[in-house]
Amino acid sequence: MLELGAGIGNMTQHLARGRGSYMATDIDEEHLGRLGVRFRGRPNLSSRKVDLTAPDDFTDLRGKFDTVVCLNVVEHVKDDLMALRNIRSALQPGGRAIVLVPQDQGVYGTLDEVLGHYRRYSAEQLKERMEAAGLVVERIFEFNRVTRPGWWWNGRILKRRSFGRWQLRLFDALVPLWRRLDNAIPWKGISVIAVGRVPDVLNRQS
Repeated sequence: MLELGAGIGNMTQHLARGRGSYMATDIDEEHLGRLGVRFRGRPNLSSRKVDLTAPDDFTDLRGKFDTVVCLNVVEHVKDDLMALRNIRSALQPGGRAIVLVPQDQGVYGTLDEVLGHYRRYSAEQLKERMEAAGLVVERIFEFNRVTRPGWWWNGRILKRRSFGRWQLRLFDALVPLWRRLDNAIPWKGISVIAVGRVPDVLNRQS
């Protein structure tokens, strides 16, 4: 498995369990240093610098992985199609890419700006971009509906560049409740995730 944009490894610690081989990557040298220290006791896990928009960084990764995970990274790059093509290049025939991005340009605001988001996606837009990169989208779904009002209110109306401390504390305290309610909430979630597969038989021009 290849993880792009691993950060300091908060998701890596869960995703790498039970994997025969796992590569965690990032573009930040400080994050890579922390990854090396944090997971030095796991012989199945390696880390290295990989820029999602640099094809040269993928030269020796082409066709080596059955799974690529890219969570909240594609929205940070200007050329998202190039990023998705690089993801596809690292996959074996039949391999799968799991891509998570923020959803709905209608709630784009100052919180997105401070995070360095170029855009937010609709499910249809994410599907189209992944298909343009040569992936067959098998499944796509949205989630995290409960935070949409807060994201809209803080980022679009109040123009804040961070959440208030009390807001974060309240949200964290009620996470078990949010998990139960999320699927029942009628509006769109602020995140969308897609699973795309490389066709088992590649044509010569892919």
